[in-house]
Amino acid sequence: MIVNEEAKQKQFVQDNGIIGEHIRYDKSLHTVQDLLDITGLDIELITKTMIFKGKHGSIIAAMVPAKFRVSTKRLKKLMEMEDIEMLNPNETYKRTGYPVGGMPCFGYEATLIIDPKVLEKEYVYTGGGSIFSIFKISSDELRKLNPMIQKITGSKSH
Repeated sequence: MIVNEEAKQKQFVQDNGIIGEHIRYDKSLHTVQDLLDITGLDIELITKTMIFKGKHGSIIAAMVPAKFRVSTKRLKKLMEMEDIEMLNPNETYKRTGYPVGGMPCFGYEATLIIDPKVLEKEYVYTGGGSIFSIFKISSDELRKLNPMIQKITGSKSH
């Protein structure tokens, strides 16, 4: 059993033929601001994946550009659910095996929903499995993950 989350993600990438680049840093990228400060990347290329619990404990991974929030109202309507709950960091880790702040959009059992704004870019960065890493992936590769592509963004975070 692999305990290291980055190794687990790299193994998933290899096992599933996902093309992308895993990039590790010496400093924590826990928040979007940390990531911007340390990497110098454009916020337009940064995504975040939020984990929600739906009906019967089903897991939903909602991927949006970093500068936007996930609209729970849109998510509920899309999933045809009356109640959707964002998981806290402990529950997120328990259900996905990855920490908040390093959450990839793949590598665990979940319904993946990607906002179309994410796919407007040729490539984006998602969590690399830990708070020290990111994963560069093209929009074409994201589409190969068979996500639902639906507008789930709410207001801007900043």
